[in-house]
Amino acid sequence: MKQTRTLILAPIRGITDAPYRNAFAHCFGGFDRAIAPFIQLRQGQRLRSGELLQVTHESNRAMRTIPQLLTNHPRTFSAVLRQLHNAGHEEVNWNLGCPYPMVAGRGRGAGLLPHPDRIDIILSEVLNKAKVRLSVKMRLGYHDPDEYQAVMEVLNRYPLSEVILHARTADQMYDGTVDIVRAGQILSVCRHPFVYNGDITISSRIQAFSQKLPGTSAWMIGRGALTCPFLPSQLKGLSLPSTDARIKQLREFHDLLLEGYRQRLSGPKHVMDKMLSQWEYLSLAFAKPHHLLNRIHRSNVSHYDANVDWAFDQPLADISTSLQYILS
Repeated sequence: MKQTRTLILAPIRGITDAPYRNAFAHCFGGFDRAIAPFIQLRQGQRLRSGELLQVTHESNRAMRTIPQLLTNHPRTFSAVLRQLHNAGHEEVNWNLGCPYPMVAGRGRGAGLLPHPDRIDIILSEVLNKAKVRLSVKMRLGYHDPDEYQAVMEVLNRYPLSEVILHARTADQMYDGTVDIVRAGQILSVCRHPFVYNGDITISSRIQAFSQKLPGTSAWMIGRGALTCPFLPSQLKGLSLPSTDARIKQLREFHDLLLEGYRQRLSGPKHVMDKMLSQWEYLSLAFAKPHHLLNRIHRSNVSHYDANVDWAFDQPLADISTSLQYILS
């Protein structure tokens, strides 16, 4: 039975780029839209041609993609929103959730969460001029999981298109458990469409989260889909393909990714480095991921294709019952 829930591909820097989004949509489906990995803006900066290329409609024909900006400079923010509007975008996401110390420690991403007054100033200036819809992706807080309380008071005063919550603090990074209780508290006060993100790794988990977060408008999935690319279609109620069909889909996905990077990157070494990053997740579809990954990582340019052929002859992990994949 098909499900009507809305699914969003999460932004994962270095992984879910335009070639990935197009290949995923073609081979697996299940996602309704994607948020692109953040573009970091420094004061006075405008988008470069390569950054625009990642989020153009032409580069993302298979999956509707919303650009994400990481900045704490309102004038720069406004100028780039105009740039994206002129490029045909109707919606942009603002990153208030990046947990990495080099970002958050400089007052960007989750580093803004302890400063709701600063968020207020930025939104006031930006939304006064914006011709695009603006959504926000945030965490519970930077250090304190209750920082969201003051932040939500600010966000509720502005016409945002949605609020996306990753239910951890920045200090947690991706460790520990998500805080569904606090996620529910945010949902109860949020005046905007609410999107939940965090630890949706098996089909049964979204059922449990749905019961605890009634009224959630959409679900964002990141690592769960990267480690099990069949998960989104399963969450839409589609049947799990046979083992042979899964191998065929995974191989086609790999080959489309490879071709996409060959078209965009200069030189076979750059292409292979990009593919090795993708294998960190793709290997988890197989029964012995670490053994497989070690062999792939030992590849040089001349041996890569042969090692890939070997990899796709290896048995897949058993996901027929739980769709449980190892996250590492």
